[in-house]
Amino acid sequence: MSFIPLHLADREKNPDYHDKSRDMETALVWNAVQKTLINMSRLELIPYVKSVKLWERTIVITTTKPIANAELRIYSEQILSNANESLERIGSIKREKIMWK
Repeated sequence: MSFIPLHLADREKNPDYHDKSRDMETALVWNAVQKTLINMSRLELIPYVKSVKLWERTIVITTTKPIANAELRIYSEQILSNANESLERIGSIKREKIMWK
């Protein structure tokens, strides 16, 4: 088995709508959401998370059901803390809040 590097720059996305420089950061925040829900024994909420997007100071988490959105808000502080911990490790800026959609 040989190692095949992942070239994010080669992905076919429309650059007008997709900032490729944030793919790693987005993956870290998505992992922080999953880590938080696993630690809180709320695995059943993971499938309801539709997307995670980053703005300069905000994390936007979109869910598929309003009830899941309300449940996830309970864990906002833990998610933000886990996300910022991961982002700090790669030298990225801390996010100040989470917006829910």
